[in-house]
Amino acid sequence: MQDAGWSTTITAEQVFEELNERVAAGPVESLADMRIILLLYSQLSEAGGLYESLKNMMGIVEATPYNLWPFRDLVRVRQNPNRVIGPNANATFRDLATHARKIGMTGLSSAFENVFREDVRNGMYHSDYILWNDGLRLRRRNGGNVNRIEYTEVFDLVGIGLAFFHALQELRRSAVQSFNPPREIIGRFSGNPPMPHTVRYDSETGAFSISCSSPGPVTSPEYLVQEAINKYLGGRVMAVFREEVCRDLPNLDFSERGFEPSEIDLPQDQFVELLNDIDARNLWDEREDASRSEGLLTLSPWGFRYLEDADDLVCFIGDPELALIFEPPRGPKHDNS
Repeated sequence: MQDAGWSTTITAEQVFEELNERVAAGPVESLADMRIILLLYSQLSEAGGLYESLKNMMGIVEATPYNLWPFRDLVRVRQNPNRVIGPNANATFRDLATHARKIGMTGLSSAFENVFREDVRNGMYHSDYILWNDGLRLRRRNGGNVNRIEYTEVFDLVGIGLAFFHALQELRRSAVQSFNPPREIIGRFSGNPPMPHTVRYDSETGAFSISCSSPGPVTSPEYLVQEAINKYLGGRVMAVFREEVCRDLPNLDFSERGFEPSEIDLPQDQFVELLNDIDARNLWDEREDASRSEGLLTLSPWGFRYLEDADDLVCFIGDPELALIFEPPRGPKHDNS
C-alpha cells in the first residue's frame, strides 16, 4: 500500500499532456523546443509502470495469475555497489512483442516493435545525437551506421507514440467504466480458487474496487464453459482444428488480420470426439449459429465456430473496440541557432 503521490502513472500522464500540447501548438521555432519534444517522447517510452498492465493482460490468455512485477525477469542486480536496474524501454517493448507473438497476436507484436524508436530513445538518453537544419542526426559513436531522420518523420514517430499511449489510456478508461453499474464475476483472483467477485466503478469519486465475501470456491455453468475453452486454446488467443482426412477447407489469411492461430490436425475419431465434447458442454460461440457445420473449425475465447470465407473471418474478429485517428502536424519550422 502507498499514500497519494507515489504512483508513476501521474508522471506518465503529465508527460503525455506536455508532449501533446507542444506537438499540437504548431510549428517548432527552435532547436530547444525540438529537444524538449524528443526528450518528452523518450520519457513517455519509459513509462514501464503503465505498460505492466499490457504484460498482465496477455498473461490472462495463458491463465497466468496477476503479477505485481511482470518485468522482474528483466531486472538486473549488481552487488558492488548494490544496485537494482530496471529494464529500459527497449527491453520492455521487446519483451511485450515476444509475448504477444507467443500467444498468437502477431499484429500486436508488430505494434510493440514499432511504437517507440529504439535508436531515437538511445540517442537522446546518451546524448548521441545532433539537431541539425536537415533533421535529427544519430551519430552512434559507439558503433553502427549513422542515421538522419527528417523532421517530418520525427513528428510522425512522435505522433505514433502519442497515439499509442492515448489508445492505452482510453482502453483502460473504457474497461474501468464498464463496471458502472457493478457486475459480479466468477473467476480466479490471482492464484486463488474461483469465487464470485463484485467489481464496481464509482463515476462520482473515481473509485474502483474488487470485493469478495465468498466462504469458499464457487463455479457457474458460464465459468466451466470458459475454463474448457481456455484449456482447448492452450495459452493462445486463437486455434484452428482440422480433420486429417478432410482436404476441402478454406484457406484463410489470419496473418492479414494480425493473428497466428495454433493449427491442430486430428485423426477422424479424435475430431468426432472433439465435436461431441463441444456439443455436450455447449462450447460454441454464441455470436454464431451453432447449426452451421461447414468450413474451418476455429476457436477463440468466445468459443468454437466454423469459418467459410474471408467475410466470415472479418465478422469473427469484429470491429476495433476503439477507433482513434491521430494526424501529427506537418511542415515544422526550425532554425539552427
